[in-house]
Amino acid sequence: MKQILNIAYYEVVQILKDRILFLIIFFVPLLYTLLLGMIYASSILQHVPLGIVDLDNSVESRNVVSAFENTNNFNVIPEIDTYAGLEKGMKNGTVRAGVVIPDDYSQKLSQHRLTQILIVYDGSNLIYGFNTRRYFQQVLNIFSADHTAAYLGGLGMSKQEITNVMDTVSVNMQVWYNPTYNYNTFIFPGLVILILHQIGLLGIGLTITREKERNSWIQYICAAVPQWKIFMGKALPYFIVNFFNYSLLLWVVARFVNVKVEGSLALILLLGLLFNIIITSLGFVISLYSSNSLQVVRYLMLLSIPLFFISGFTWPGTQMPALLYWLSRLLPYTWMAEGFRWVTVKDLGYNYLNITIIMLSIIAAVTLFFALTFSKRRNPPVGEGLVVNSRNTYPSRF
Repeated sequence: MKQILNIAYYEVVQILKDRILFLIIFFVPLLYTLLLGMIYASSILQHVPLGIVDLDNSVESRNVVSAFENTNNFNVIPEIDTYAGLEKGMKNGTVRAGVVIPDDYSQKLSQHRLTQILIVYDGSNLIYGFNTRRYFQQVLNIFSADHTAAYLGGLGMSKQEITNVMDTVSVNMQVWYNPTYNYNTFIFPGLVILILHQIGLLGIGLTITREKERNSWIQYICAAVPQWKIFMGKALPYFIVNFFNYSLLLWVVARFVNVKVEGSLALILLLGLLFNIIITSLGFVISLYSSNSLQVVRYLMLLSIPLFFISGFTWPGTQMPALLYWLSRLLPYTWMAEGFRWVTVKDLGYNYLNITIIMLSIIAAVTLFFALTFSKRRNPPVGEGLVVNSRNTYPSRF
């Protein structure tokens, strides 16, 4: 145990001496989370810029305009009052949706003939598209119901008779798990886990390459210290910091970013523990087989983007090509992100997460095995390539 603590103490000293590494490990996860929290601070998409082209300009058409003005879901842009202006506004982003009321709207309405209002919205952004369509349905359903009630009242029907006619079919619509359509609840946990994944790998991924670049790794290879103790000593500081960051970021997103974090605390901690073991072990193995620190950074930069998108967190994995779907099933991020959403958003218990926990445990066991049983054979030094942890070296040719 003393040997492990000595190695861990040495690693802590190296972290404290390297200002960049210290900032990356302790401050970058929190900084990224706060930055993303500011980006998604609104949580729910509101005040969609809307252009209304009223070609009829009648009392009836102005009632339609009022229906859209009296909701927080839309922000009517008064400057957009022609069809050409609406087209231009949709192209340059001044408006994201439009309503065109035909010039014969009131005439057909008085004759009880079918009249159509043109609704357009920008589908280039799926978040705008999905929410705008839903907002349109809400406003128009309410407006149509009010118009029908007014017409039936004009025929001399009592309020109770009107209610009986309009309530012939009733629909009880419920949205489970995320009833407010909070976008933070949908996207933010996956981003936080990705931050922990990448920063965690980067931190411990530089630990062995630093020793290689300083020619001090040979001290560990030649020392009468078993491999598992070297790994435990090197990994212990990063494991503690990563788990601290996991707890801290969960508190931040739940307290300040309005993300739904509910469910069993024990399951949340268990998922974090397994994921942390995987990240720490995998980062150590990457560092073992990387020639230098620059190579580690390159690997992690290449991993970050595809890792997030093939995980199925934002786009259902079953809708991807089969090869990508099954590849994502081998990645720890996929299981962690999915399991975390099930616990915190759906409040599911162990019975629903047993496969997720088993898969994370298997991946943790495999990565831990390779980290604990690495070969102490010294690889030949690499004579080319930049290093970032120690002395200055420069390319021999440009």
